[in-house]
Amino acid sequence: MRAVLRFVNYKITRDPIGEATYRARCVSGDEEECGAESLVFEGDEPPADWMAEHTKETGHTRFERTYKDYALVEKAE
Repeated sequence: MRAVLRFVNYKITRDPIGEATYRARCVSGDEEECGAESLVFEGDEPPADWMAEHTKETGHTRFERTYKDYALVEKAE
């Protein structure tokens, strides 16, 4: 038996229809994380503002930032 392998290149692009979202969550704390979370936003500036305000109010300085978008996979020409 003989097999023929063909390699296909793909390109991945951001789906222009899908909305990208941003969020921040406070992970400061020694024994336990604070866990406070921002709302989900469509830009990265509002979560940054939220982190700055949270730091001002609590002194917490460590955050997890989450970015989510949608992707399209197509055969490369």
